[in-house]
Amino acid sequence: MARETRNIILLFGIMVLLAFFALFIGSEQLSFTTIINALLGNQEDKIINFIIVEIRLPRVLTALFCGIGLSVCGLLMQTYFRNSLAGPSILGITSGASLGVAIITMSSSLFGGAIIISGYSTVIAAIIGSLAVLFLILLIASKIGNGVILLILGIIFSSFIAASVTILQYFTDAENIQKYILWTMGSTNSTKLFDTLLIFCTLIIGLGITIFLIKPLNGLLMGENYAESLGVNLTKTRYLIILSTGIITGTITAFCGPIAFIGLAVPHLVKIKTKKANHNYTLPLTAITGGIIMIIADSIAQVPFMELQLPINAVTSLIAAPIIIYVILKQRNSYG
Repeated sequence: MARETRNIILLFGIMVLLAFFALFIGSEQLSFTTIINALLGNQEDKIINFIIVEIRLPRVLTALFCGIGLSVCGLLMQTYFRNSLAGPSILGITSGASLGVAIITMSSSLFGGAIIISGYSTVIAAIIGSLAVLFLILLIASKIGNGVILLILGIIFSSFIAASVTILQYFTDAENIQKYILWTMGSTNSTKLFDTLLIFCTLIIGLGITIFLIKPLNGLLMGENYAESLGVNLTKTRYLIILSTGIITGTITAFCGPIAFIGLAVPHLVKIKTKKANHNYTLPLTAITGGIIMIIADSIAQVPFMELQLPINAVTSLIAAPIIIYVILKQRNSYG
């Protein structure tokens, strides 16, 4: 068995174990036997069963899927743009979701309560916002073949949307602003099992597209001209990369809010440790490493054995910021 395969299997085992042990973390201390019985459907205590199956399991699965999805999206963006500081939110898709949520949460002040905020309204608004930006990006990508211009346009979209959200905040009340700010902090605690199923299905679709992009991605590492000489269809590849990134990032942001730094930092961590660029190896490693880091971050955010929860964005930023600083310092010659 090749060393690369052993590393992937080892990390996958670590990820599964961490996901299982994350079920123990919460304000209520539960035994190993209790959790196993609940997972197997043999737990008679309905309250304990509800805590494990309806609260902790969706939270852990959501964290796992978020880590995997955002990390893979980060790898795709960094490979396509050949930019170490590109991330899944670089195209403005996350900002589009934020605008959707801002409109739905602040509409009561602007339109006299015309829109009722309940159930899945925030999720639906975020999905519509992210899909709107994704459609716009795909439309532009079909007309423009320059990745640098597309990157600049993504940044412009993000700035424009941020300005729009600021204007909305100016005209709304403090209560609705607070709701929006709480959403932007990110959380995995509000998802249900059905939500995790939706996230999982979206993740499978996005990863399925990505698997077919491994050869083009390896070609893009050497530049678009080199990739084209290998027979890579750049237009199709660009379209599929944006589509995969868009549906994964948009869905995760809709259910969990914008999760900072994971998609930016994890691909670097993998590259630093492996010194390899082949996506046959870096793609699964990045996905698994992202799942591991996100589970750890989410477990820390729960503040074990206390009835206190930290914003997940704060924790991911604390974990990932040192990695980003390392990358910037390592590339300091590139900045002049």
